[in-house]
Amino acid sequence: MHGSTAPAATVQLAAVASVALQPLLTGPVQSATLLGVSDHAAWIGTGDEVIVVSDRAAVRLPNALELAVEELGRWISNSDDVSVGDGIIRLGGLTAKARRWFDPRPSLGWCEKSQLRTNLERLRQMIGPVDGSGLFKALTDGDTDAVLSSSLILLGKGEGLTPEGDDVVAGALASHLLLGGALGRRLPYFELLIRPLDDLTRTRTTSFSGALIRHALRGRVALPFAQVLSALTGRGDLTSATGRLVAVGHSSGAALAAGLWIGGSALTLENDS
Repeated sequence: MHGSTAPAATVQLAAVASVALQPLLTGPVQSATLLGVSDHAAWIGTGDEVIVVSDRAAVRLPNALELAVEELGRWISNSDDVSVGDGIIRLGGLTAKARRWFDPRPSLGWCEKSQLRTNLERLRQMIGPVDGSGLFKALTDGDTDAVLSSSLILLGKGEGLTPEGDDVVAGALASHLLLGGALGRRLPYFELLIRPLDDLTRTRTTSFSGALIRHALRGRVALPFAQVLSALTGRGDLTSATGRLVAVGHSSGAALAAGLWIGGSALTLENDS
């Protein structure tokens, strides 16, 4: 059990938080639920959102509130009461106040399709064969119904807080949206995906994974994922960025990379309409 060595006194810490959490964190104070604790993070559920309170060793997620501490888990007990609001998260004897903000949606510069195609081929060589041909074809065709059908097959497939199938879906949709922007592509069908996929994430997978997919649909991604996107558009070293992404979790990073390739490569094959 975490928290056995936590000090009894209240500890107040400054935090850097995702702008995606700003309305929730700065809104009225409300109670929340502690969903789980690890050595480096705690998962807090409130409404449809899952907030990840993490330390400096954790991967920066799009729904993160980061604290400049080490071994965050030792400060937290699974039985701690939680509240969120007024700029603060209170977690047992720990009080975290958002002092700075980061934007989890990367700003990618312009990219030529030929450059993206070449870099995506390099990515595929590094990550190996990619499964998910149904989702790849659906995105290539811009077929909303087919994207939904393919996503439904993948959602919840696998073990853990973020099943492998979820990571593929999140990676594919986020890269399709963000790299589409880098190419100057219009993606009218993408907007039609958001509401039905939002609904599916609430019933087909874990609350944490569902929240991450909903962020991905809006282009909000984990930092290692954003670094690969930047490298694909010619801003950063692709080899080192891919290595950092693949190293995330037991299988999450590899699945996210596979999804990233699917969503990006579909853009290089579809018609420029």
